[in-house]
Amino acid sequence: MKLNSRLYLFVLPLLLLSGCTSNQESEPVENTPKLVFRLSNELKPDSRIWEISNLFRNELEKASPDGEIKAGEIKVIFYDQGTVGSERQLLESCYFDVLEMVQVNSSILTTIDPAYSILDLPYLFVTEEQHARVLNGEIGRKFLQRLARFNLHGLGFYSTGFRNLFYKYPVDSIEVKSPRDFHGLKIRVMESPVMINSINAIGATATPIPFSELFQSMKTGVVDGAENSARIFMSYKYYEAGCNQFTLTEHFANQHILIANAKWFASLEPKYQKRINEAIVISQQKFDEIWKHTTEESLCEMQKHGVMVNEINDKTPFITRANKVIEQFSDRYPVESEELLFDIMNIRNESFDNK
Repeated sequence: MKLNSRLYLFVLPLLLLSGCTSNQESEPVENTPKLVFRLSNELKPDSRIWEISNLFRNELEKASPDGEIKAGEIKVIFYDQGTVGSERQLLESCYFDVLEMVQVNSSILTTIDPAYSILDLPYLFVTEEQHARVLNGEIGRKFLQRLARFNLHGLGFYSTGFRNLFYKYPVDSIEVKSPRDFHGLKIRVMESPVMINSINAIGATATPIPFSELFQSMKTGVVDGAENSARIFMSYKYYEAGCNQFTLTEHFANQHILIANAKWFASLEPKYQKRINEAIVISQQKFDEIWKHTTEESLCEMQKHGVMVNEINDKTPFITRANKVIEQFSDRYPVESEELLFDIMNIRNESFDNK
């Protein structure tokens, strides 16, 4: 992992902050937890993705199912909302032993391991069942194990569903449901070659701009729309910027990941390692229900604000166009992608066969 020269400016405030937190939460000796560690994410509670860390923390601080660990025996000091850094900084601080555990979007891991770019490919997953099967199965474990070379220990993935297109479109026009209907739409994307190529491939024109500029850019016509989850659409009220269509293209799958510092995790007593792994599984199941409800709720809310929600019954034209992006990726990263991508594509093909 490459050093970030600004990391040292970030580490000192974090160490001071953690010291203050420790003093504020000091307890009598007899009540002091036996395992205390820091967990951080960059998210706000209203994103709902924040709940991943919160659910995990709450579960971990309970008594273990087998009674081997008592309630309160583990204490998690939780920093959220970017108070100790961006996702990139959190990943670096976990690598450098500054934080014991972090929650990040899997896309940030592409900065240290190109193989994680596989998970950003378009239409790699066509159903949530297939997505979950990959993340929680043998393929997901292989991705997690790759982090060991970076002094990181991958604990588990959490699915945050699919990204979709939303945009301004003339009210009297047809619903946008096919690649040809996206022609001429300028869609904001992150500055990612895979994302740019993918949006261009499925018919729109990808326009990289900072997320912080998106709302104003839609209001002024710099872009016609963007792509993200239903929850993000409602959280930022993009209907107020003129977006009147939300099309369920489901072109990218999203996932977050909990990561521990590898040396720290290896130093834990086996019972604590077991308890952490238990809490991962339980919080994954709880978060799946929360995210499903959040997505349904957000889709209903946007319709109340006059946004048309378009379903696409046949995504084959989109998938066919996106396949060339996957092929280009294989040519560029043959070593990283060959086995993992092949295995995922096999599962995707099974999903088609079962339809």
